[in-house]
Amino acid sequence: MARFLCGTALLLTCWTLAGCSGSSETSFENASSTSLGPTPTQDVSFVLTEMPDGEVTTPTEIKEAGTDEVSVVLGGRIDAGAADPFQPGQLAFMISQLPDEGHGEGDPEHADNCPFCKRKLENAPRAIIQFKGPDGGILEGDARQTLALEKGDVVYVTGMAQYNPAVNTVMVNATGVFRKSAH
Repeated sequence: MARFLCGTALLLTCWTLAGCSGSSETSFENASSTSLGPTPTQDVSFVLTEMPDGEVTTPTEIKEAGTDEVSVVLGGRIDAGAADPFQPGQLAFMISQLPDEGHGEGDPEHADNCPFCKRKLENAPRAIIQFKGPDGGILEGDARQTLALEKGDVVYVTGMAQYNPAVNTVMVNATGVFRKSAH
């Protein structure tokens, strides 16, 4: 009941702040992940229409840089092996490292057939991509629908990344995602 009342109060506050301008959009500052969750119009700001500027980093490069948090453009493929790469009910997903550019170019199955590529990719850390609200909580929603993503997509994510050696995983507090291609 308290959650309903908080959500209703927040909605009324947002409508009041919108005033008579006719705009029904709210900003992330006005919504919390525990009350209303994001709306499709809000999440459009996370979807990048162009490849982000900056040098593309791999999860392995972040691991080798240590445990400091760094600003990145992280490239990868939405994949978690046999598991579902999307976190149910949250704007979060997992990516795996891409094969080295240029090596085996033109052969989409090269990484599966080359023992060097296969070993390198198996040993690379995965990255967990999370879109968070101002309260620090992961935003509610479905990344497949909200961000128009599918398993196997090649994506480039902007945000702050940090390697967690305890689980051999890169954690990314994401600010945007660019979908380069479908599987």
